[in-house]
Amino acid sequence: MKKMFCKISVILMLAVLIAVGSVSAEPWKFGVISDTQWTKADDGKNPNTCAADIIKQVDQQFIASGVKLVVHVGDMVDSGSQINDYTRALYAQDLYNAGIGFYPLRGNHEAAHGSYLDSGADYRYAYPQIVPGPDAGVNNDTPGDITSAIIPAADLNPITGNPPADKTNPNTFTAGADFSAPDAVNAYTGGVSYSFRYNNATFVLLDQFKSPDYYTSYVPDQQPWIDETLLNRPAHTHAFAFTHKNILGGNHKDNMFGGQVTPNDPGDGYGLDIALLSPAEKAALEAKQDAENAFFASMQDNLVKYVISGHDHHHYNSVVTSPDGLSKVHQLITQSDSSKFYTPGLPVSANDVPVEQDLSKIGYYIFTVDGPRVTIDYYADDHDDWTGSSPVTTPTLNFSKRSSTGYSLNGKENIVAQGASYVMTDNTSIARSMEHGFAGTSMAILDGINGSTATTNYGKATEKAVNTGWAPQNMRTGKHCDDPASDILILWGMADLGTEQTDVYTLSMSYDHHKLLPIQLGKGMLGLATKNENGEWVNAVDMNSGGAKKFILGPWKPGYKLGTYGINLKTHTAWAVIDRAGDFAVAGFRHFR
Repeated sequence: MKKMFCKISVILMLAVLIAVGSVSAEPWKFGVISDTQWTKADDGKNPNTCAADIIKQVDQQFIASGVKLVVHVGDMVDSGSQINDYTRALYAQDLYNAGIGFYPLRGNHEAAHGSYLDSGADYRYAYPQIVPGPDAGVNNDTPGDITSAIIPAADLNPITGNPPADKTNPNTFTAGADFSAPDAVNAYTGGVSYSFRYNNATFVLLDQFKSPDYYTSYVPDQQPWIDETLLNRPAHTHAFAFTHKNILGGNHKDNMFGGQVTPNDPGDGYGLDIALLSPAEKAALEAKQDAENAFFASMQDNLVKYVISGHDHHHYNSVVTSPDGLSKVHQLITQSDSSKFYTPGLPVSANDVPVEQDLSKIGYYIFTVDGPRVTIDYYADDHDDWTGSSPVTTPTLNFSKRSSTGYSLNGKENIVAQGASYVMTDNTSIARSMEHGFAGTSMAILDGINGSTATTNYGKATEKAVNTGWAPQNMRTGKHCDDPASDILILWGMADLGTEQTDVYTLSMSYDHHKLLPIQLGKGMLGLATKNENGEWVNAVDMNSGGAKKFILGPWKPGYKLGTYGINLKTHTAWAVIDRAGDFAVAGFRHFR
């Protein structure tokens, strides 16, 4: 009986560890590309209104970054047709050769382009991996009758042109599982909405179109399927929603829920005088806001942090509140990969709080998923003068990181207006319920003001979306630091676009005093550590952009300058005055520098 009890106890313990540790996995990445339209004459490198030269350069970035799959949020070509859509399919071969899955959406340039009514069927044929069934998730299986014969000869010249890659990987491969679709809606609209799971994330791709209608949205018809898909995913895992049109656009005021109710409608009806609306306009507004409220509630209730879209050809991260004020979600409008660029303008909704805006660039995104933590890196080329419909031909693009933001399912978010305080607290209580290995750590931002003066091009002040996340302390800090005496804190969202430097602020973290040596305490050889440019853990103040390094044995006090750091023995906390976000832990320093 005793042996049986022990055996059952071990089994139960393993089951608990497996359940709690279900979010733990090796970090992995996926990429996002958007609006690969070529609006100029074919220059021998961009055939059939497909921005193939941009595509191939961006795909090389995805390959170098080691992504597992790429999502395209629609408008794959400028003029939708079978030949043009199939041309775009051929230019996915670089990804397939590298073993990277490719998952596209239709945009309005495919689904609502004149008399072309078959884009949904053509998508299913060219990309069999997106269709639930026996071929779901099977990549590198472009049908054999889609060949480069549809591409002009000049573009196929291997020296002066830009031919699609040859198929150097002869094998198909699977990227994704648990594919599903709103079959009845897809059958009625001819759309290609679908979802799938990869590792610890669920991807929901929403096709709103019924060709050739540009304005009517069929997302509301898919809401029951959206709810079911999100609700039934594994616990403590991520979900990302993708659409072509935006929640609230900057240039386009039509959105993923339909067209404008009136010319003054920013997309959610904010600011409209109901008394001045006609009965038909009132009915349209009510239906649209009901759909928005239901979708937002689904995102918030199911912990979907980001809805990712294209359509507007610029980078924009914002926090959007539903018309009823009850739910919020981030929208990420992705940067153009096209020869076309848009300028945002009025009207805009007060329900849309801008976090970042970046115009007139070509860019892409790398999402790194590390257990419950997600980091979103936005990269763009170094040209600042793309406007309207340019370039005429694509130069060599020099990409650099423009911003890094993120979130964690085990952390919290604090939206900080300009001039407001960063002060906040968090701890690992949620993290410990999701993953094993946490010792138990608390954090506090004790001081600091959002001093940004950044605005959108239409004059609206941006705000900071400060996010926390936690990782367990079972890591090694390397040659500069001892192993940590705390769990690891991740901070995102404190820097302005285009810089890693933040406002000066004071960060405090608790530590396990049993892991420290008395000799460390009085010599400044214990404190907050962070990672340097080589990924090595160092004293956090060593990464500041300035200030004088000074150790204090005692609590933080208002007025301490940048570079000051210390230990509070009474509260078992380490603190530092710094101007960087990133990863932090309390550790002993092996060298006092």
